[in-house]
Parts: sequence; C-alpha cells; structure tokens
Amino acid sequence: MVRMMEMFDITLWMKSKLNRKDFEFFATRTYAVWMERLRTVHNNDSKKKMINVEWCETMLCGYQEARTSMLISASTREHISSPSRWIAPPINQLRLDVDAAYNVNSNRYAIDCVVRNHEGQTLLAFGKQITKPPSIVSAELIAIEEGFQMTQTQNLRINQITSDSLMAVQAVTSPAEDFGYTGAFATKIRNLLANHAHLKLEHVLCTANGVAHSLASFAISSPSPFMWNCVEFPVWLVKLIIEDLIPF
Repeated sequence: MVRMMEMFDITLWMKSKLNRKDFEFFATRTYAVWMERLRTVHNNDSKKKMINVEWCETMLCGYQEARTSMLISASTREHISSPSRWIAPPINQLRLDVDAAYNVNSNRYAIDCVVRNHEGQTLLAFGKQITKPPSIVSAELIAIEEGFQMTQTQNLRINQITSDSLMAVQAVTSPAEDFGYTGAFATKIRNLLANHAHLKLEHVLCTANGVAHSLASFAISSPSPFMWNCVEFPVWLVKLIIEDLIPF
C-alpha cells in the first residue's frame, strides 16, 4: 500500500512537470511496469521480464482515440446534414473519395481512393494494404494523405476529398488540441493541404462512400496494390459505380 501511494504521488508530480502528451506516455509505461510487478509478486515469479511495448502503445492509442471522440463536437448534426447517397461535385470539378478498412481475422489494414467527375465518371481507383497503424482513425488519415498524393502524381486537380470517418476529418479541419498519434497524422495532412485553397475536406455518411468502402475491403485481400483507370475497371467495380450514381 505504501509503495502504491508513493507511485501515486510520483505520478501527480510528473503530471505537473510534463505536457499532456509526454505525461500520457509516462503514465502508460508506469502502469505496465506496475501490472508486471503485480504478476511477478502474485505468481511468485523471480524472473525478470520485458515490458510489452506494443501493448503499451495499443493502450495509449486507445485512450487517445477515446478522448478524441469525446472532444469532437456536433457529430449528430454532421450525420444529419450529410447526404445519404453519393453526390457528384460541381461541373468541371473532381471529387476524391477515400476509405480505410480493417479485417480482424487477418489483422490487415488497407486504404483506397476513387476519383470521379461531375458526370459520375470514375477516372481513377487505387488501393493497397498498409503497415499496421496505431489505430483505425490513423488508417483513415493515411487514406486521405495517400489519396491526395496519388492525385498529385496523376496530375488530377481535385476540389473535394470525402471520408466517412468523422474523427479523421475533424482532426484535420478542427484541430481543437493535440490528439497524440492522431494529431501527428492530422497535422501532416493539414500542411499538405495548406497550399490548396480550392480543396475541401468533408465528412460523408458511409452510404455516400460505398464504392470507396468496397475497394478498401477488396484491397485487404489483394496480393498487391492496384491502380485502375476507366478502361481497366473489373466488372464488379463497374456495377458498383453504376449503382452508386443518383440523378444529378
């Protein structure tokens, strides 16, 4: 009990000395050390063990994501105001839809992007697996970044980027504070978009992002990255694109 109180006092002292990001890092490591000590004492195990760093990272990311979701405001109004189906961009403009997917069975993450014009014509579809990110929201942010970078490489001047992840979009467009790992990804995207005043990043419902979602799911099982233009699309993708169109 005495040692627990000492650790509590030390934690409070560290909280007064560190910024929140560093304190959260310290707190998760301290908790992991304490839990490992309890296991050693109660199991009568004298062997020294390494602290599971990956577990610490997962716990820290989970906490930061939960805090982020609490800080994001007006999510209900966003969902109500968002269109329920895919909407074409204005005449002579391009819309980039992005998404990320995770398969719990294979523990794989994938991202994708789809570029369409005001007539609903799909100009580009891209997808690939990615290295395990700190969280699914981070994966959504990676999808936004890589989707934008891909359009730049293909010389496509997009005017709108849409994602069905409200947390990812607001982490970029409404940075209330430092969101840890999520904040680092969001800041990078914000800097990328800073010189493109014509470009808007917006949130949409999942039902308005169906093609991107299907492509991300396909990318999880794809053995290699893919990039298709309008003359290369597989039949199943063409069918999805046609079903996704609504009267303009």
